[in-house]
Amino acid sequence: MLTATVGTARRLGRFRPDSRRGRKERRGRLGGSSIAAVIGKSPWASPYSEWALQKGLVKPEPSNEQQRRGHYLEPGILAWFADQHPEFRVRRGGTYVNLDRGYQLGSPDGLCFQDGVLVEGVEIKTDADAYGSGWGRPGTDEVPIYYRVQVVWYMDVFGVKRWRFVLLDGRLSFSEYVIEYDPAEAAILRDAAEDFLASVFWDEMPDLDEHPATYETVRKLHPKIDRNATVQLPPELAAELRAAVLDMGAAERRKRLALSKVSTFMGTARRAMHGGYDYALRQLSSKGLPYVKPDNNLDQVPPPDLPDTTEEVA
Repeated sequence: MLTATVGTARRLGRFRPDSRRGRKERRGRLGGSSIAAVIGKSPWASPYSEWALQKGLVKPEPSNEQQRRGHYLEPGILAWFADQHPEFRVRRGGTYVNLDRGYQLGSPDGLCFQDGVLVEGVEIKTDADAYGSGWGRPGTDEVPIYYRVQVVWYMDVFGVKRWRFVLLDGRLSFSEYVIEYDPAEAAILRDAAEDFLASVFWDEMPDLDEHPATYETVRKLHPKIDRNATVQLPPELAAELRAAVLDMGAAERRKRLALSKVSTFMGTARRAMHGGYDYALRQLSSKGLPYVKPDNNLDQVPPPDLPDTTEEVA
């Protein structure tokens, strides 16, 4: 059993984030997934949704299928990691809080000890489409940005200089990635966390944004419908809604055309790349027909260098 204090952190226990104990311990504190949401880097949560969660306005989402799968696979993957690294004594993690910064939580999958001293941590990930969702070459630090934020936060919680990922992909192959501690990066995260928690304390709700989690949170905040109530939209909001709906139709048409062109160009190929970056994958639908799935991280890919089509004037 792990001692109460590990590195620069104190152990709170092991519990699910959506349990009653988990909600209690996390109130007024931020873990690795939460800090990614706070700085706008999480695909699953936004500053707005995290703020509403911290205020107790909504409840945590129950574990999804991917999280449950990871929960069951985690002990086996951690055992594989321990076999590959006999230099470590690997132990399962739990939930910890930094000794000096009570708002800073860490819930690592595994902790690595040498001579009884914590030296590294390990995070377990499973991803059936790993190499189309931001994972780079094994052995590097090329991981999705939201996962990098998570382990930089953990390193800051525990006071260690290195954290590893073990990835199990859809081919049932293991890969390792190594992240080194960056004190400047950690300081940015702490500043963002403190500003965010101050906004929670002072009831300063974040602005609405385009993140899907924000819209889902707004829906949860107003679950009932008064069928006898009608509101009059101010002209600015009415105009914004009309323009957004009309633009969305045009955007969807452009997207369908682009996907058709890319699919035609790819032929039977599975992957489309440009400039060393993943752009799209062809996958089978439930009906057995291939479709083109744009890469999840296209917004982080630099735009291609297009040829200059302007004609020189004689």
